[in-house]
Amino acid sequence: TYHGKTIVLFSHAASVALVATLLKCSMRTLKFAPCGIYHLERINDGSWTLVQNGASNDEYVKENSPTTFPWGFGEKYFEEGTEKNYFGSSEGIGLDYFGDKESKL
Repeated sequence: TYHGKTIVLFSHAASVALVATLLKCSMRTLKFAPCGIYHLERINDGSWTLVQNGASNDEYVKENSPTTFPWGFGEKYFEEGTEKNYFGSSEGIGLDYFGDKESKL
């Protein structure tokens, strides 16, 4: 178990889906900046809370490449496809989708 421990993860911008899942919020408005840092906190068995939003890197990056920008899932990912495939099907999925109801993320 990792209770009482600090865990650091790093990934790409699509990880806003993980952030949304842990915070139990919509990922529609979340953005992840290049070198962005999302800081989440969970005390005991409580809910995850947002300490720092990773949508900006202004505090610690002096200059961004002109080809990089904060990224998030655009509306096209939430539209129904022509063959009734729902690209945004992860929207609204509860944590129990990813593990049994007894597991604690």
